[in-house]
Amino acid sequence: MEEMASSNLDRLVEKENPNSIKLPETIEVFRNLKNAKRFAIDIGGSLTKIAYFSTVSHRRVTYEGDSSDKDKDPSKHTPQENFSYESKENARLHFVKFETKYIDHCLDFIAANLINSDGMEGKSIKATGGGAYKYANLIQSKLGLSVDKEDEMECLIQGCNFLLRN
Repeated sequence: MEEMASSNLDRLVEKENPNSIKLPETIEVFRNLKNAKRFAIDIGGSLTKIAYFSTVSHRRVTYEGDSSDKDKDPSKHTPQENFSYESKENARLHFVKFETKYIDHCLDFIAANLINSDGMEGKSIKATGGGAYKYANLIQSKLGLSVDKEDEMECLIQGCNFLLRN
């Protein structure tokens, strides 16, 4: 009986004091960050959300067999004649969320893994939410990017319109 009571008490304590948001392994969360072309941040009171656009290279090998060739002797054909290689870059959009109280750590990670790339030098970051104003100086000092503060509702409407059209 006592075990049941303590079990119920544990559940009540968990509901009142929920665990912090647990991020998966850093490598999985920020996969393909090295290829990021652009990113934006929404800084709220409790959660910060990052969206970044990157490219992923895919290689595809296709076999180009001659269907009219009845003689299937492989020694008559060189491998290069039968295969074609195609390399293609696809776009990918990534989303990451974390507690705003860890924004310092996140900005340090982004600075170490993204900003050092040549593609981000001299660029700006789009930011929404109240934290865009509160943390603008911190973002500028840690990332070396200018902060373009955007209206959250206007961005939401533009994003919805984009999704409806595409």
